[in-house]
Parts: sequence; structure tokens; C-alpha cells
Amino acid sequence: MCKLILAGATLAVTVVGLGCGPSVQPKPEVEPPAPDPAAIAMERKRASAKYQQELVMAEVSRTHPVLSATLDRNLEGLKAALGKTPGKVNEVRRDLHLGPPLREACRLRWREGVAELLEHGAKCLGDSPCEACVRAQGTAGTSGDRPRQLAPGELRPTP
Repeated sequence: MCKLILAGATLAVTVVGLGCGPSVQPKPEVEPPAPDPAAIAMERKRASAKYQQELVMAEVSRTHPVLSATLDRNLEGLKAALGKTPGKVNEVRRDLHLGPPLREACRLRWREGVAELLEHGAKCLGDSPCEACVRAQGTAGTSGDRPRQLAPGELRPTP
């Protein structure tokens, strides 16, 4: 009987001891830090500005196809728009601060577009950087032929 009690006590200690031993604890998952409210506000501003720009450009493309094709650098669209509405080659959208298509093509440094617009009679309408761009393109300009600038010490030829 003594052996039976001893065996039972040993069994009880063994069973209880298995549950009390060192066990592997699961690592608590680290929650990502809460996003910064300023970063959320900036992201919303960017999304809103992008939506506004897409909305405005959709309206511009509907009402001013030549200007829209110029801003998109779409040569096929530009040719199609000039074919449909040749009179709108110098259209201006003042409320959006968009100049004539030739000025916008020069600002974007889009050589193919500048050449296509010049073929259809586009003008810079007095914008000096646009005039310089057109002269650099290799044409005479859009405000008439101007005499070339003389080098220092060079004499003007007599007619």
C-alpha cells in the first residue's frame, strides 16, 4: 500500500508539474502606430487636388480640344483637333491661366507640337519666351520677320 500511495503521489506531482513548467509564451503582436493626423490631412489634400485637376482637364478637353491635346502632348489628338476646328488654333483659357496652344507647347518644350501648330498658323500672341522658342525651332517667328541683331562693331547694311 505504501508503494501505491507513493506511485499515486508521484503521478500527481508529475501531472501537476507538467503544467507548471516553463512554457513558450506567444509574442504579443505589435500594433502599427496610429497614422499622423497631419499626414492624413495632406493625403486628403493631394487626392482632392488630383480630382480637381482631372475634373478641370476633362472640361478643357471637351471645350478646348486643341489646348487639351497640347497639354497632353498628344500629337495624333492635336492633328485631329486642328482638322476639326482649325479656327481654334490660338484659343486661350484665361480663367485657368492657360495661354495659346503654341505658348503651352513651348513651355512644355514639345518640338513636334510646336511644328504642327506653326503649320496651322498658331501664334504666341506677344509672349517673348514663346517667340524665342519658335525662333529656336528654326522658323522666322510669329510676329513678322524681324531684322537680326547685329554683333558689336558690325555695321548695318545700306539698302
